[in-house]
Amino acid sequence: MRIAVTLFFLCLLPFYGHSQDTAKPVAPDTILLNNGKVVITQVTDTSSPSVITIIKPGSRKHKKIELDRENIFSVKYSKTGKEDIYYIYDTLVGHDFTVEDARKFIAGEQDAMKGFHPVGISIAAFSIGFASGDYEGNFFAAAPPFFFAGIISYPIIRVRHKSVRDIKIANTDPYLYGYYLAASGKRELHTFLWGGIGLVTGLAANFIFQNRIQNVADLFH
Repeated sequence: MRIAVTLFFLCLLPFYGHSQDTAKPVAPDTILLNNGKVVITQVTDTSSPSVITIIKPGSRKHKKIELDRENIFSVKYSKTGKEDIYYIYDTLVGHDFTVEDARKFIAGEQDAMKGFHPVGISIAAFSIGFASGDYEGNFFAAAPPFFFAGIISYPIIRVRHKSVRDIKIANTDPYLYGYYLAASGKRELHTFLWGGIGLVTGLAANFIFQNRIQNVADLFH
């Protein structure tokens, strides 16, 4: 009986080893997009001339989605370490940079997204929105914060050297242009966002204050 049980488990070992091998996770590939964002996932198919198929990041069911090749700068494969460049220099489709300059442009975008934080402008936008909402207490209160958001898009954005990963390219035009576009986008978003939050908070404060005044006035009537 013992011999039979031992033989049974020995027969199962190859299947167990095979299941362990198939369960090993596949190392993800690195997809660098033209907007500076990085997608870490597995590339499953690159045969299409217009899209590549990938596993949706974070999908437990390994759902497959497609990415347009025009939005991809490069794909670096984990198995081989090889990087395939998908970016093509073509002014007709808006690709005005060479491959090397495009890489610098993307580096500028990434450094701005990571290191540019418009804290002072966000505080100013919130303060203007709050003061306007609290003072006006009506529809016209939206004018000052949105006017501020409009004029704040003009000041020059300076590169913050602490956020620069490669100082050698920090003064090149492609890098500076990429940094400016990403940083100005963040600045405008934060200005509108915090201006709106301040406006809503100010309107709420005005409403509460006016109600309290009305309640106090009712006490004397």
